Amino acid sequence: MSTKVAELASHVSRETPAVWISSLWDKFNMQRGGKIEEWKELRNFIFATDTSSTSVSHLSWKNTVTIPKLTQIRDNLHSNYLAALFPNDRWLRWEGYSQEDVTKEKREVIQAYMSNKVRESNFRTVVSRLLYDFIDYGNVFVTTDYLDKNLVTKDGEIIPGYIGPMARRISPLDIVFDPLADSFEDSFKIVRSLHTLGEIKKMSKDQPEDSAIHEAIQKHVTLATKMGGYKVEDADKALGFQVDGFGSIYEYYQSNYVELLTFYGDYYDSETDTLYENQKIVIADRSYVLTQDDIPSWFARAPIHHVGWRLRTDNLWAMGPLDNLVGLQYRLDHLENLKDDAMDLLVHPPLKI
Repeated sequence: MSTKVAELASHVSRETPAVWISSLWDKFNMQRGGKIEEWKELRNFIFATDTSSTSVSHLSWKNTVTIPKLTQIRDNLHSNYLAALFPNDRWLRWEGYSQEDVTKEKREVIQAYMSNKVRESNFRTVVSRLLYDFIDYGNVFVTTDYLDKNLVTKDGEIIPGYIGPMARRISPLDIVFDPLADSFEDSFKIVRSLHTLGEIKKMSKDQPEDSAIHEAIQKHVTLATKMGGYKVEDADKALGFQVDGFGSIYEYYQSNYVELLTFYGDYYDSETDTLYENQKIVIADRSYVLTQDDIPSWFARAPIHHVGWRLRTDNLWAMGPLDNLVGLQYRLDHLENLKDDAMDLLVHPPLKI
């Protein structure tokens, strides 16, 4: 059995950046474990149809009625925020920094261009989802992508589609950073994403055949194929790491998904005594380095922005508007079911024979 384990482990290339990026993700993701549990509790209250799926379920009441007060507050906040951000179709205004920047011609051209981009890229839909993060988590993370949706047919005809920037939401559960940094811009960021093999293949179609991304795809497919001949215990012992959302590393490799961790920021290589600044490193399967380049941004920093609802003094993870009301929801459901149980006993008391 040990030979099989050694053979299986030999297929995983734990290169240095992949090791410390995976370790950083695990470290900071575990440190916020208590906050994640609070988010889960809040989410259960918001979407609950009865108390059986919430933290009130451990109470001994026969009735399981829930009063969706948090849900009502959440919906009202979302409607008010969205109405304030987009009061009408002409909500976008250009304000220049100099007299030459605010001429009528420049203003009209810029506003017309941006109005077209935000409309064609479904900007309102993205902002609507960001507002739910603002209310549910108290933290919003967003980045920008450049899209080219032109379609080329088999005959070479180009069917025009949207070309330009697009805002993309990052779930608060899929990003970690140093919460004790002076600001979000000063901290490193690691963004987690899951992609199918087909999506990874599509991402690599413009890369040369000898590039790292093609090599990583081949390693992933090879290892997934070899996994079929091993037991779950062999895989867990050999690889020694686990991917979030999967029961075991064996289950991960048997799925059709590939996990990518993208690191943004500076890091120091102690072996070569080299400081690397403004780096973007993408690793797959927590094992293979796909790409490592300078951050492609004019501002020399990660194109990720963070907004918090109630800011803390020494922690970049902000508080949400509903966090203080979880106890109120608990109390409402507790009193409601206590009252309903008492009414049931009053109307139909148990008989002693």
